[in-house]
Amino acid sequence: TVERGSTVALGYFAQETRTFNPEQKALEVVREVAEVIPTTDGRELSAAAMMERFLFPGRLQHTPVGKLSGGERRRLELLCVLMGNPNLLLLDEPTNDLDIPTLERLEEYLDDFPGCLVVVSHDRYFLDRTIDTTFVFEGGGVLREIAGNYSAYLEQREPVAATALKSEKAAAF
Repeated sequence: TVERGSTVALGYFAQETRTFNPEQKALEVVREVAEVIPTTDGRELSAAAMMERFLFPGRLQHTPVGKLSGGERRRLELLCVLMGNPNLLLLDEPTNDLDIPTLERLEEYLDDFPGCLVVVSHDRYFLDRTIDTTFVFEGGGVLREIAGNYSAYLEQREPVAATALKSEKAAAF
């Protein structure tokens, strides 16, 4: 059973792609979610400025969705989630369909994200860059919480192997 608190604003970036009206301009799609969002420093960021931040230059913002590439449509989906101004952000395999420049922008955005972030990913680098607590499903209904990112989990899971690897690196220099 899940009980959502009254102050939870959920944002969910799913693995499944969303369908947009192909005639609608990209900026119109984002503006339907929000015209502006607050920033952590108390200012506001417009939909157009947020799109620029996520690699949609001015002319591309006015492109019909049907003319966007698959990667651009996924980036548009991500922007719609972020423009919803969630305080609980669920990212389900975000690295599957986003290119490296978009992932870099997302990582930068998450550096200042004031809410709670839950990431499901096989991308070790992305996990190391974005999380500070790891939950490990160990089977049999056991869920273990580990302070730290994915690399910290690996060190705790296999302390002997991690120590040996660090020693090899030190010896190589």
